[in-house]
Amino acid sequence: MLLSDLPFPVRLLIAVLWDIVDAINIIPLIGDVGEAFAGGLIGFLLTGNWKVMVAGGADGIIPPPFDFFPTVTACLLADEMGWLG
Repeated sequence: MLLSDLPFPVRLLIAVLWDIVDAINIIPLIGDVGEAFAGGLIGFLLTGNWKVMVAGGADGIIPPPFDFFPTVTACLLADEMGWLG
């Protein structure tokens, strides 16, 4: 079973939890490159859309205070609404 096959509320919870981890940098040892890879991977696995992977990866390398935007969550919602095509 893929993450993109999970019900929307479960995928939304995963996205929100990742954005919290990303924003407060709970895992400081992985650094920006690790966050970029993880954010992009999580975004792609939740949606199956490469555009979310790019946005989630870009958010991982953006420094604070801009890093607090919940990119993966916003992209998941946009993908669910069909805005990302």
